[in-house]
Amino acid sequence: MARNQFNVGTKFLMDGLEYLIKRSGHEELLVEVKKYKQTQFVTIKELEQAWYEERLIFKDPTDKVDKIKLDLGQLTSKEDKKIKMKLEVLQPVINGTYHTINLDKYLKELEEQKGIKVKKATFYNWKKTWEKYQDARYLLDMKTGPKKRRTEEEVMGTLEKIMDEEIYGGEETYYREIYRLYKGSLNNVNELRDENQKEIIRSFQTIWRIVKDKRDYYRQQAAREGPVAARLKRDGSKSMSEKPTRPLERVELDWTPIDLKLVDPKNLQRKRPWLVYAIDVFSGEPLGFYITFDHPDSFAIKQCLLHCIMPKSYVKKLYPDVKNEWIAYGIPKELVIDNASQNNSYDLEEVFNFLGIQPLYPEVAAGHKKGTVERGLKTFNDIMHTLRGTTFSNIYQKKQYDSEGKACITLQAIYYIAHIIFVDIISHNLSHTRMGGTPHQKWKNAFENDPSLTKDLPFSKKEITLILCGGREKRIIQNRGITIKETWYTSNELMELRYRLIQNGDENTKVLVRFDFSDTRKLYVEDPYNKSFIEVFIDPNKVNDMENHYDVEPNLPLPFEQLKVICLSEGRYHREFNDEHVIQGLKNIKKIEQNQLSDKRNKYKNTLEEMRVATEGLAMQSFDMSTLDEPENIESLVYVGEITTMKSNKSKLTAKKDKVSLDKIEHLKIPEEAKIKAHNNNDDDDLPSYGVSKLGG
Repeated sequence: MARNQFNVGTKFLMDGLEYLIKRSGHEELLVEVKKYKQTQFVTIKELEQAWYEERLIFKDPTDKVDKIKLDLGQLTSKEDKKIKMKLEVLQPVINGTYHTINLDKYLKELEEQKGIKVKKATFYNWKKTWEKYQDARYLLDMKTGPKKRRTEEEVMGTLEKIMDEEIYGGEETYYREIYRLYKGSLNNVNELRDENQKEIIRSFQTIWRIVKDKRDYYRQQAAREGPVAARLKRDGSKSMSEKPTRPLERVELDWTPIDLKLVDPKNLQRKRPWLVYAIDVFSGEPLGFYITFDHPDSFAIKQCLLHCIMPKSYVKKLYPDVKNEWIAYGIPKELVIDNASQNNSYDLEEVFNFLGIQPLYPEVAAGHKKGTVERGLKTFNDIMHTLRGTTFSNIYQKKQYDSEGKACITLQAIYYIAHIIFVDIISHNLSHTRMGGTPHQKWKNAFENDPSLTKDLPFSKKEITLILCGGREKRIIQNRGITIKETWYTSNELMELRYRLIQNGDENTKVLVRFDFSDTRKLYVEDPYNKSFIEVFIDPNKVNDMENHYDVEPNLPLPFEQLKVICLSEGRYHREFNDEHVIQGLKNIKKIEQNQLSDKRNKYKNTLEEMRVATEGLAMQSFDMSTLDEPENIESLVYVGEITTMKSNKSKLTAKKDKVSLDKIEHLKIPEEAKIKAHNNNDDDDLPSYGVSKLGG
């Protein structure tokens, strides 16, 4: 049999991972996990135990181990005879006397004495195989014959299209009909060819054998019976009901529509969100969640995983109404996830490989295989049925209830409510289906009682956020920063990067922007020169506007969905705003511009004429003095004339006031001579007489 030792350079597979021994000691080895390029120490005793439990197998770089016949009784007499001949040739190698012989002389004696003719290169190949495996079964020739028959190569080009159309549609398939289509296709081709170039039409038995060998039976059954039944036939029944024995050994993740209408405070539109939720199967402890208005995709699943991995130390600070602590976090070993197309994406596969997560996909409509998370989702929605704006679970429960009319809860508020549900109502509450205390107690006790259990953390929060966050955009850095959903973000480092781009002539380069869908108060911008990421922050003035107009709480995380709703609301408001007066104003400005252009060509004749008419109108304006009433307070009259100094102006005004006041006093008696003199000297009939009669009147 083949012999393997735990020596330097030996490769082995253990628990699905490939290891390479880097350094060996008497009892302890330094091994490298090839997948993650990480090294660790293990004892030989641990490896021997894993080998005994069939969790460890040695890796064969030539893959011959899969081709040998394990049972010696499977060897034919011809194979047995050939093995004995090779062993006889290799006797010097097996006995350890190879270095004492002359190989050329030894091979010549074999041919002369025993009739065994072996070339020198062949001997070396056999020697190398024996020294590697020390197992006679590996000396057999394992070269297989041609994989394709010549007839198959000839007819497969014609049969492939016929098989796609006839076999994989789900309907009943008759091989005789496939053969008729095959013959008809070749007859059409042969009609256009010369006699010596015509294709040979193979027999029905030949075509029938090729079709049965080359058809995709799983694809055929999936079209006929559905993928679940087809997978059951192909893979057999694979139960996932084995109960895990420690936290993070198995985590279930699923999503569901939330039975609640959320309200947009700007336009009062109602929307129904989705909940993506992950729960630890061993303890029943909630591990993470994510809420979105869009149907969950690979980005939403990564966002939920991001929340699972991160510690929940923020709870008391951001959500003070949550009474208890949330201690669950970590990277799951197995993740039971719905068998949907978005879960088979390359993005998720890359994340699972990077984090060492083993995904398990139950069949479609096999909810019992992820029953823990299904119950958790039901508990969440049962509480939603008690809130204003609930949609209930079906129309029979809803009846005449006006979900949209009663909706009042916003996206930020549902995050607050979700934390209360997952921490106070689920994590710190007893369950009728689980023994051993609350989920929080089971999780905590498991880590306290088993020191080997660890909750792994990445080097930094920034590192894991960039790996799992769903937000990915391309933007040009402007003088105000970058904008996401009409919201500006900036920082000193971002402006330094912009200046560097301008210096290098790359100011129009679009940089990569990454962000966490659950909180968009901070983004990460890639530096295209060194591939590092710098942090940028939301404009505080924008946050104030959101607080005033959209009831956004600045101290709570700002979900991307909320930012998107605000952007859509503002865009809708601008589109619906009636700006006809603005359009008309712009038209009037253009009209005046055109009139002025025409007047310019006529040397401004129209403008000069308008100025002349306006000047004449001002000059000819007059009024009737007789219509003026006597002032109520005559002392308020002020006569303003052209004066040169402030002093003369004041004295003259005072004198005029005194004169008017004296003339106005009715009880003052004026001498008769003064009256006659004043009358004779009065040449202006328009002056007032103040009640004095004329002489001879």
